[in-house]
Amino acid sequence: MPDEAVPNYVRVAGYAAIGLLFALVCAVGRLTTYFVLLAALLALLTPSIRQAQRLASRSPVDTIFLGSVITLAVALLASSDEWRDPLYILNFAPFLIAIPFRWQLERTARPDGALIVARLSLTGVIIAGLVAVVQVILLGYTRVGQPLMGAHDYAHTSMILGFLALVGCFAPGAHRRWPFLLGPILAIGAVLLSGTRGALLGAPALALVAFGFALATARRKGQILLAGAVAVAVVALLAAAAYFFGFERAISAFDSAGRVLAGQQIDESTRQRLLMLSGGLGAFLESPLFGHGWGDMVKAVYPHVPPDEVEMMTGFRQLHNGPMSFAVGAGVFGIAAFVALTIAPILAVLATPRDSQFVSRLYFAAVLVVGFAVFQLASIMLGFEFHTVQYAMMTMVFVAFVRDPAPPYSPGSAGPAPSTR
Repeated sequence: MPDEAVPNYVRVAGYAAIGLLFALVCAVGRLTTYFVLLAALLALLTPSIRQAQRLASRSPVDTIFLGSVITLAVALLASSDEWRDPLYILNFAPFLIAIPFRWQLERTARPDGALIVARLSLTGVIIAGLVAVVQVILLGYTRVGQPLMGAHDYAHTSMILGFLALVGCFAPGAHRRWPFLLGPILAIGAVLLSGTRGALLGAPALALVAFGFALATARRKGQILLAGAVAVAVVALLAAAAYFFGFERAISAFDSAGRVLAGQQIDESTRQRLLMLSGGLGAFLESPLFGHGWGDMVKAVYPHVPPDEVEMMTGFRQLHNGPMSFAVGAGVFGIAAFVALTIAPILAVLATPRDSQFVSRLYFAAVLVVGFAVFQLASIMLGFEFHTVQYAMMTMVFVAFVRDPAPPYSPGSAGPAPSTR
């Protein structure tokens, strides 16, 4: 459908959501969640939504998001003890709102969509770095984020944005590519300043994703290998500088992981997480089908940990592990929904046309999937509003906005109508 047929307020709402998700998130903080939802609702609650649905392409992501929410709703209803328990399904409402948002966003697709998102992501990680410098170095904060957002939310977001920016190195179009190499470097620097250990564990996995895509798409493989060696050296210098200036907490994540694998003595934070994992397994086996309910996942672990550890766990709302939180909160139904949501971006991109931005879309989806998968080993991401909105809406931006627009359809043309519904 021609872009001119899209109402101006719908177009503006879509662009505003994209700008908030990728460029302004670390400046706006938690409020990003509600501004993005407001923009998505503005694109939904309009007469043009019916035309958008009719013209939108088919995508498995709609079915996956809808099916996952229904699956979780069944589990929460089955495990509910009081009237408020099923209301936790509202935590996953952004996945439903994202579906019609995709329909509208697809009508504003641009041939330079990948480059736009890359530039916005680079802007976002630059802002994240500035926030870290101001809060930690100038104001003396021990952790970055507050009062804008939690330190873990800040660190996870910075790391994702930094590696998303790299798509500018191989996105189609004539543009300077080297500035996008700063994305991961700035992201790692911001996470080091934040002192958040779990986010830094995602860096090696995301680096492998980026290196694999760069090597597969490059004409001159030698330059990519050289760039990879330089990147490793720069990161090593950043880590050494962080240790020298007293920001070694984030680096200790790799030491903690090694100690866990070797069975050696570990720090208190890691010990607590392992305790919640072992207790969570006991709670899951106690009610494997529907789980114990989203609001009772922590309480369900109490009988499966030493009595003197219960008081320590009363301050938690989740089990600091995504898969285990879904397993205890919603049983095998929760596990099925978690797996489906985790792979949804990849499946959605694979179902899109092989146009000039397909590789860029696939890279975006891979960074989102791998990043969230690694981060959720130490912290829940989906099911709490900030990262749920981020994951759902970013997925739709990659699938619907980062694509070559379909040619306008006219009744006298030989080609098929754009709608596949």
